[in-house]
Amino acid sequence: MDKERKPYARYCIVRELLTMWSGDAADTGSLFRQFVITSNEFTSTVGTFQLFGLEGASAGVKDGKFATSDEDPKVLFDKDFDGVESAVKHFEELVSDAKKMGFKPITTMQILEFEDKLRHSKASD
Repeated sequence: MDKERKPYARYCIVRELLTMWSGDAADTGSLFRQFVITSNEFTSTVGTFQLFGLEGASAGVKDGKFATSDEDPKVLFDKDFDGVESAVKHFEELVSDAKKMGFKPITTMQILEFEDKLRHSKASD
């Protein structure tokens, strides 16, 4: 029986990162997708670039903190590419597909609103 892979970055430098939500992060069951390009190349566009995508679910706000579901995020995509151009091309395809499914990039305003919900949740405990 195959065991599902755990998500991890193979390289230490994050070259691109996008978090998208379908729903409000504070609401239990809202789904998120996160796409990341990592590399061991700090400024070069040649070399190996890992692209991975994850999907998980919110468990809402508990004790003034963001809670995730009991399950680890699911690995949607994980592949190494030669050169940043091919990694970015696939990154954009994954993002486009997620948008078609109703996922939207998280905005600064949504982050501020979420942090406010965390503060109010903690104050009411």
